[in-house]
Amino acid sequence: PSSLKLSHLSGSPGAQRMDRLVDLLNSMRSNSSGVEQQLASFMEEAQSSARCEETLTQVVSTIYSKAVSDRSFATTAAKLCDKMALFMVEGTKFRSLLLNMLQRDFSHRDDLQQADVERWLGFITFLCEVFGTMRSSAGEPFRVLVCPIYTCLRELLESTDVKEDAVLCCSMELQSIGRLLEEQLPEMMTDLLAAARDKMLCPAESQLTRSLLMEVIELHAHRWSPLEALTTQYYNRTIQKLTTTT
Repeated sequence: PSSLKLSHLSGSPGAQRMDRLVDLLNSMRSNSSGVEQQLASFMEEAQSSARCEETLTQVVSTIYSKAVSDRSFATTAAKLCDKMALFMVEGTKFRSLLLNMLQRDFSHRDDLQQADVERWLGFITFLCEVFGTMRSSAGEPFRVLVCPIYTCLRELLESTDVKEDAVLCCSMELQSIGRLLEEQLPEMMTDLLAAARDKMLCPAESQLTRSLLMEVIELHAHRWSPLEALTTQYYNRTIQKLTTTT
């Protein structure tokens, strides 16, 4: 399901180059040892393909579509976007196009959630990974993403359709970017964790949801530093047991 094809463009040399880029993306494996080499190959190919704003938009869109449709690719996609952030064609930066796409999906996130829950979770995962990985020219995280991320994480906690998947997504992203988010807007983290505590103490919630939230709350109390090995093992065992029995 995570493979992409741009068949409507097939035939032209430009389309063949885009297909080659898609093949490169589909062959990337987040944790493989050769991922840096794959990123370099993709960048080289992308920079020779994107000769005008339209093709640069297609390149950004190709990475974006793969990232939101395949959550396991989100971290690698964010790294790729960071490497290509300042690439510019006809005065348009790769970074600007990417942020526009994130803004567009954020504006339409309710429709996205109704139409395709997996893509909605994919969008939030990628949004968080971009924030965690990419930096401005001055080396700062993109503050413009902070409020949208808090909004999305809150909506994950409040989701009634895919409760456990949504809470798992929220938990994983807070483990990844919680410290950075809190540094930017600590009062919003206070509100988010208050909502997480309320949910954790609600008897109607599943054991899995409560375990995931408890781990995040404990991690925050630990100032986002990794928990002791025994505590981590406890959560890993408990969560694994609950996910195999639900």
